[in-house]
Amino acid sequence: MSEIPPAPITGEAEQAAARAVLTEPTWAFVSGAAGSSETSKVANRLAWDSVFLEHQLPVDVSRSSTHGVVFGVASEAPIAVAPMGLAGLVWPHGDLEIAAACAEVGVPVVVSTMASARVEDIVKSGAQCAFQLYWLRDSAVRRELVDRAEQAGCVALFVTVDAPVRRGSERERAAEFSPGGDVRPAMTDSTELDASLGWADIERLVASTSLPVYVKGILSPEAAQRAHAAGAAGVVVSNHGGRQLDCALPTALALPRVKRALPENGRSFDVLVDSGITTGTDVVRALALGASAVLVGRQILYGLARGGMQGVLNVLRRMTAELGQTLMMTGCTTPAEAETLPAHILNYGQQPEL
Repeated sequence: MSEIPPAPITGEAEQAAARAVLTEPTWAFVSGAAGSSETSKVANRLAWDSVFLEHQLPVDVSRSSTHGVVFGVASEAPIAVAPMGLAGLVWPHGDLEIAAACAEVGVPVVVSTMASARVEDIVKSGAQCAFQLYWLRDSAVRRELVDRAEQAGCVALFVTVDAPVRRGSERERAAEFSPGGDVRPAMTDSTELDASLGWADIERLVASTSLPVYVKGILSPEAAQRAHAAGAAGVVVSNHGGRQLDCALPTALALPRVKRALPENGRSFDVLVDSGITTGTDVVRALALGASAVLVGRQILYGLARGGMQGVLNVLRRMTAELGQTLMMTGCTTPAEAETLPAHILNYGQQPEL
């Protein structure tokens, strides 16, 4: 009997392992992004790598913790799994495998409208679940989805605002990707998006649900201020992983501008971030730039492709371990302390002044 190869220990190795086992169409769906050069996806990674931190050592970091709070619930780390559609294409019952891994590690998961399993079944994993809502054209279906999320025991609602249409990727089209068969959205057959979504709709949604509402897909300070005024519990600074607008601002650059524009006093308002985050070091970078937590997307699917639940566990444990190490090496004993770290963003290719 052949031995199981060791788990990949870097984000790049996880991606390569996934590429080796997925079919060309599924790989295009998972890894593809908007535009022939996938500019925003590439820029997301470059932007995170352009963030440099000042450590605060020497500090006693002999007793440290990675624990945080993510959309109001305790978490092993300030990390949650981002909403991703059709994980069942990557691994049988993929959504349930992801949720089971989250339950074991102790981090939350955001369930997608386009999940290939029902939210009621995903919640049974024991993971803390939020629900992501696409603004579907059928208002009755939207209302039903919110009701089901509430009744299933979800702790928050994320409404995605940066997808008035589904862009998809050129790679998907070239590979002739077409979901179907046994793997399709399990929550609804009505998946047509409504491009008329506006702030008045967000206000009505906030008023109509008992769940805290997060607005996902924010890149500008003005939009974050509008979300705050609409009564949202927070925002997710996100460019959809580069999958929608191929010239979207990288989230590492948008995040500090959004954070500075929000009131420091008054009611609590969370700022989360996603798109391009692959390491525990990225998590600390995000905290230093103003985020309270991060969402991780593609990297989770890479782990899922390699080994189902175990593959996702490997990714989450790697990132949490890296987070703990980076916290200590920057002189922080908790993620909350990282929010005060001085962070500097260098232009791509710019040399620091000596």
